Amino acid sequence: MIHRKIISPTMLVLAALLFVLVSLGFVPQVWAQAVAGSITAITGSATITRAGATIPAAYGTAVDVGDQIVTAAASSLTITLSDKSQIEVTDSSTLTIDQNTLNAAGVRASTRLSLLTGLVRSLVSTTPGTPPNFEVHTPNAVASARGTYYDVDHETGAHDKKFKDCTEFTHVAVYKGNVDVYNPTNPSSPTVNVKEGQKVTIPCGGAPVFGGPVPLAEWLAIGALGGLGAGALAVTAYGADGGFGSGNHHHHQPHQPVSADE
Repeated sequence: MIHRKIISPTMLVLAALLFVLVSLGFVPQVWAQAVAGSITAITGSATITRAGATIPAAYGTAVDVGDQIVTAAASSLTITLSDKSQIEVTDSSTLTIDQNTLNAAGVRASTRLSLLTGLVRSLVSTTPGTPPNFEVHTPNAVASARGTYYDVDHETGAHDKKFKDCTEFTHVAVYKGNVDVYNPTNPSSPTVNVKEGQKVTIPCGGAPVFGGPVPLAEWLAIGALGGLGAGALAVTAYGADGGFGSGNHHHHQPHQPVSADE
């Protein structure tokens, strides 16, 4: 006797749906975007935590959506994302890649990073004509852009005489383009647009407060990312404004990443 396995109508429907999705290209696209990018420069030591397991970060390591990156003291790494944007996670920082999706044309649809502590420097590929779709979240700030170079720095246990009752701060400095910044813990706080050469501080649950201009030294430091030319960026930035004043933006000092070719 031949036994035939009976397939339920529900299974037939699911199989047909999967066939349609594969035919239209939806399923491969979702799978491909689970990989957010890869490490393209590293100095010192760092780890990646994925699905409860922790592995050492190394040049060429793939970085997935959901990964948490932790850098040690005097260490940093650069991640090149699938849309060619780059992020540098500087020393003593903790960052999670929450989302990284592309549209059918391979252009960024949405990227979201969560910075728990430390500093992340972002060089964001431009997506013209779209709302800001590259976001860096901290516990008390969201900084979103469609294409720009900017730093987001979050620190706790800090003290500032301007904000005597606050020990948690997010700082956002914009090197090129502009970035929308707001405090999600304060619904009445307005969104501010931070333009090239400007920086803001978000104290605890307060609204963003503009500070002095971004110091020239910080413009120069942006060249540390993944082999980008510090000189070219600095000339463009400095020449556009005739120079910037001095001052302190964050406590994390940028480090020169080292690639496998060096």
